Amino acid sequence: MSYSFHKPGFDDIKWIKEKISERRTECCDFTPGNLIGWSRFFGGEIGSVSDCLVVKIKKYNSYSFPKGKNREEALREMVPYFDYPKFSTIEKHETEILEKLFPGKYEFTEERDSFDYVYSREKLATLGGKKYHGKRNHIAYFERTFNWSFEELNRSNIDDCIAMNEKWYTLNVEKDREGIEDEREVLRLNFAHFEEIGGVGGVLRIDGEVVAFTFGERLNDNTFDTHFEKAYSDIRGAYPMINQLFAKTLLSDYEFINREDDVGSEGLRSAKLSYHPEFLVKKYSAVAK
Repeated sequence: MSYSFHKPGFDDIKWIKEKISERRTECCDFTPGNLIGWSRFFGGEIGSVSDCLVVKIKKYNSYSFPKGKNREEALREMVPYFDYPKFSTIEKHETEILEKLFPGKYEFTEERDSFDYVYSREKLATLGGKKYHGKRNHIAYFERTFNWSFEELNRSNIDDCIAMNEKWYTLNVEKDREGIEDEREVLRLNFAHFEEIGGVGGVLRIDGEVVAFTFGERLNDNTFDTHFEKAYSDIRGAYPMINQLFAKTLLSDYEFINREDDVGSEGLRSAKLSYHPEFLVKKYSAVAK
C-alpha cells in the first residue's frame, strides 16, 4: 500500500469541494481558494486515502484530518501506515473521533492563532444595537462625506481591484513584509481563477476609484468564507462600509460568515472581536504521546 500526494491545482477544485461537502466542515483552510492558494507557502500537497481528501503539510511535518464520508476508514489506514503521524488544523469533533479510534495515543493542543471567527450574516448586515454603535457612526460619516458606489466583483472590475491592492501593498508592506507579500500572490492567483473557485465579492468606489474590495467563496451550506477584505485605512468608514454592504447585498443566502483567523496578530484579533463573532472555530494539533 502506498499513497500519492501532489501539489493542489485548479483541476482539483471539483474533487476538493466534493470531499469537504461529504462531511460538513466549519474550517476555512479547506476551501479551494485557500487550499490551492496557500499550498506553496506551507508545502501543502493533497492525496486520497480511502477516497478522502488528506492534506500533507511539509512545513509542519503533519497531515490534515481526512475529509470525506470514509474518514474513520481513512484514519484506520493512515495512522499505522504513517506511524502515528502528527495532525494539524483539526476541529473539535475530529479530535473526539481520533481519540475514539486511538484512545490515549494522542495529545491535543489548541492552535489559538488559527481559530476562525464566524459571524451572523444578519448582524453584520444590520449592525443593530449598542455594541455596533461605533461601526454605524463610521458608516454614517462615509455615506454623507463621499460620492460612493458599490458593485459586485466580476471579471470586468478585477483589474481595478488588483491596482488598488498594489497601492495598498505599497502603503502596508513594511508592517509585515513576508505575510503581505504572500497574501498579495494568493490574491492574484484567486482572482485569475475567480470563476473556477466560484468567487463572490464586492467593490467600493469613491468618485469612481476603488477604495475597498472583498472576496470569498462558499464554505458549506450555510456559511460563506471571506478570504480578503482590503480598504485604505485612512478613509474613515471604508472598512465597515464594505463589510456591511457585502453582507447585506450579496450574501443573503447564508446564515453565517467565516472571516478566517487572526494569525496571532493583536491588531487583527482586536478588529475581529470588535464585530462580536457568534462563535470561534477551534483548531487543534494532535501529536502522538
